[in-house]
Amino acid sequence: MADELANELFGKIGHERLTEFKKYHADNPHVYSEFKKLAYRMKSTGRKRYSASAIINVLRWHKDLETTGDTFKLNNNYTALYSRLLVYHHYDDFKDFFSMREKHD
Repeated sequence: MADELANELFGKIGHERLTEFKKYHADNPHVYSEFKKLAYRMKSTGRKRYSASAIINVLRWHKDLETTGDTFKLNNNYTALYSRLLVYHHYDDFKDFFSMREKHD
């Protein structure tokens, strides 16, 4: 099941983009942790669906307010990958929560 799910979620993602995301994710594990926390928080309100882009923008908002120094960088290309990663790890909770597009670069 895990291999089939991984292929379904990530199989159409371009190799270069997936490689860049894996490096970013390894260097910034807190981003996924916060993404997951906000997704669960929104789900707890009773919502059946929500926008991964909205969650990413909330992360940007808070990081810009709470940090000093370099601007927090979070590539828009990673939004779909974070939602897919969350679905992969927490399928039963998020399988229909995010809208998934078919075509990816």
